[in-house]
Amino acid sequence: MKNKSDIIILFDIDNTLFNTEKLKKSELKTFELYEEVKETLEKLSKIATLGLFSQGEIAFQNKKLEVTNIKDYFIEEHKHIVKYKIDVIEDTLQRYKGNTKVFFVDDWVDMLRLAKKFDPSIFTIWMKRGQYANMQKSYADFTPDAIIEDLREVVQLVNKAK
Repeated sequence: MKNKSDIIILFDIDNTLFNTEKLKKSELKTFELYEEVKETLEKLSKIATLGLFSQGEIAFQNKKLEVTNIKDYFIEEHKHIVKYKIDVIEDTLQRYKGNTKVFFVDDWVDMLRLAKKFDPSIFTIWMKRGQYANMQKSYADFTPDAIIEDLREVVQLVNKAK
């Protein structure tokens, strides 16, 4: 059985935790999580270390976490909010190679594919929601380890891996 510290879950923010489509439609005024996010982060925080691997304007990404009151679920040393994930994916994931079981939850299949290529032991979870969910390119050399539409499913996936 793995300890909480042996399991890390890295989340993308947009379309995974945060309802980005609603934000855009509100002219960047409505900050809203998907309805199951807080309850799921609460459960996951008891069985794993939670982190972020997300991209965008860094101050604005942090504002999303603060306004929605989820910032404290994520351990500071595991918060990787960068301008472009593709530029730092290998350096970021290198930190977790070894004794840690890594789950990576993202709505962008390309990122999951790059993560799996870099470290095949990473458990990739495609969050299939948001405006780009049905426009993702498929790859002959990659299939996510899990495809979900509700964050609650991550709890089961992590518990199975323990």
